[in-house]
Amino acid sequence: MSLKGLEPVARIRAREGVAEVAEIVQQEAEIAELPQRSRLQLTIKEEEWKQKEIR
Repeated sequence: MSLKGLEPVARIRAREGVAEVAEIVQQEAEIAELPQRSRLQLTIKEEEWKQKEIR
């Protein structure tokens, strides 16, 4: 197989690698947001409990 025949395969693998890295970065960003979401949900629950106590 010539080098020319390998180039498309290398490009495809490189593109797949870039897509995989982008997916990992996205997942890491979502994971980083989890504590914020949890705090927000806790705050909402606390407000709901306070409203129930007032009634």
